Amino acid sequence: MSSSVSNYCLNCGSPVQGNFCTQCGQSISTGRITFKETFSNFLSSTFSFEGPLLITLHHLFLKPGTLFREFIAGKRKKYYQPVQFYVLLTAVYLIVRALLDYDPLEGRIDFVDEQGAVVIGKSKEAARFMVDNINNILFFLVFSIAIMLKLLYRKQYNLAEYTSVGLFITGIYLLLSIVMMIAVTLFNFNGYRLQLLVIFLLIGYSTGSLFNKFNFGSILKYLMVSVFSLIGYILLGFGFSFLMVSLR
Repeated sequence: MSSSVSNYCLNCGSPVQGNFCTQCGQSISTGRITFKETFSNFLSSTFSFEGPLLITLHHLFLKPGTLFREFIAGKRKKYYQPVQFYVLLTAVYLIVRALLDYDPLEGRIDFVDEQGAVVIGKSKEAARFMVDNINNILFFLVFSIAIMLKLLYRKQYNLAEYTSVGLFITGIYLLLSIVMMIAVTLFNFNGYRLQLLVIFLLIGYSTGSLFNKFNFGSILKYLMVSVFSLIGYILLGFGFSFLMVSLR
């Protein structure tokens, strides 16, 4: 006798033959909700250690262009979703920063000139606003990357697809920032310039991997994407922060 028992899916009501619904994918073994099940589902859906998260991280480090092209082409079950990836890494970054009591501005905005003190004071407030609201401000980096890619590579993909690329790049940048934050805390060095270098190289590397051309003109365009994405992020992020503190 077959061990599979005909049943109906409690999620969508479709007939089920086996352990999972062929229509929606839900398991037929759904009993009472327990804390153990809730925690297990949270870990499975959020981190997906056996699948999407590790595959996504592996590809973003070693072959980001393959991930971008496959995700845009429709292979989306295989990878972590870009918005979820960004949100997850942002949350981890904020938690680690709080645990380490890490201040990215320490030693960098402790100067005040008598001349132009009001402007300098507002600039310091704006910098603090950026740090305190980095989870929102980083969207400017995402969109700066997307807009620069669209401006320089108009025909390949649309703006929404480039935004997905920007979310992945910003997510992996957050992961690298966590590593640098821990290193700065342990070895007590100024990591600001290193952080700028990392995001500059990361954008260029990811763009090069996406388009997979390495002649002089192509490399120049990759560098332009990196430079102008960073400039756009700084102008938009700091400009928005300065506006917000000025309106207080």
